Amino acid sequence: MTMATPNQSRNSSFSVLYVDDDSQLIDLVATYLERIDDDLSVVTEPTAADGLDRLETDHIDCIVSDYQMPEMDGLEFLDAVKNEYPNLPFVLYTGQGSEDVATEAITAGVSAYVQKGGTETYELLANQISTLVTKRQAEIRATVARDRLLEMFEQVDGFFALDTDWNITYWNQKMAARTGYSSDDVIGEHFWETFPDAGGTELGEQYMDASASGESVEFKTYYEPHDYWVKIRVFPMEDGLFVHSREITSEVERKQELQWRNERLETFASTLSHDLKTPLNVAEGNLELAVETGDVTYLEEVAQAHNRMENLLEELLGLARGESLTAEPLSLEEIASNAWSTVNTGEMDLTIESSETVVANEVQLRRVFENLFGNAGKHGDADSIHVGILDTGAGFYVEDDGTGVPESDREEVFLSGYSTIEGSPGYGLSIVAQVCDAHGWTVRVTESQSGGARFEVTGVDFP
Repeated sequence: MTMATPNQSRNSSFSVLYVDDDSQLIDLVATYLERIDDDLSVVTEPTAADGLDRLETDHIDCIVSDYQMPEMDGLEFLDAVKNEYPNLPFVLYTGQGSEDVATEAITAGVSAYVQKGGTETYELLANQISTLVTKRQAEIRATVARDRLLEMFEQVDGFFALDTDWNITYWNQKMAARTGYSSDDVIGEHFWETFPDAGGTELGEQYMDASASGESVEFKTYYEPHDYWVKIRVFPMEDGLFVHSREITSEVERKQELQWRNERLETFASTLSHDLKTPLNVAEGNLELAVETGDVTYLEEVAQAHNRMENLLEELLGLARGESLTAEPLSLEEIASNAWSTVNTGEMDLTIESSETVVANEVQLRRVFENLFGNAGKHGDADSIHVGILDTGAGFYVEDDGTGVPESDREEVFLSGYSTIEGSPGYGLSIVAQVCDAHGWTVRVTESQSGGARFEVTGVDFP
């Protein structure tokens, strides 16, 4: 049988099959029904068997059947129809008015029970048919609409529904893939029991707020139990909550990457001007001496300073682009000595107590020493500096005999912009921390034996 399509409206013709073995009554009832309601189109059959055959060939919206018929009565006919067309409206139209027949018909699942009588019953019968068919077509439309909606929900990033008791009533495939729980695992289960980790999180609190207020909410959050970022819209409904979620982990990571790059560029601009000052001052000073004295040997120092600036620029640009550091075995004594030669150390003395080899990036390791040496002279008023290997063998140290760093400031000294001198940019020690972090090292400041500052760098590889 061809079922009614969902776009049929109340103004469409309703096809009614009337089955009755009374040849005089059957045509009369059909005629009256069509006169009472122009939308009813009635076809008739004398037996239930003929009625079943008609159902195979014709589109039928509703069946009206007599009760007492040969071979197969109305209730047996109803049972046969329901086996094949369980949702087809069926009206038992009978002259038998006993309560037993009515009870049996209702128990069997008849859609309506109308007792035969005078012409006034025809209008009642027509109204019953119209009501039943209209309701059935509305159910079909609702079912199709629901199926289409669910099909659409399967295409969205994530969707699920909860009833008023917080039981999960729908769970699409995207949610299953994201959480590892299939729809069979969760539908019918209590949300808070299935996802106990959601309690106390922003996600859980937003669900509760939406349910309590009856107002939709939209938010972004990181859901730690499943390690992803998600954008969620919660829509309170009369029978619970609809929740649409879209995973935005990649978007958040891209934004974080962009922010990180911007911060690196800002750091690059700040540290570049800071670190270039030292070789630039060396170049200017030696150039003046060469001009004043005519001694061209000073120009060798100028060339070395320019080479130092070129190397710095190359390395810093690489870091700004996110390139990884290239590390190699380096002489700690050689790198520290080279750094000392380009720093304005005044009357300070340098003692290097180790000839160990460390694995590091040459330009960046030199930056560490240059900034630690410069910090000791400019901020610590030191007279001497010592460089050596830690007793634990886990790294190296640089210590001085200056004023030291108060214990209360030892965490803050590595922050960008921190300085004890007014007008100083305060980038030196933050650069040290950045370089150590890029190598996977850890730097801390403590007190030297003479009361000055002692910087310890750990996590260093020794080949």
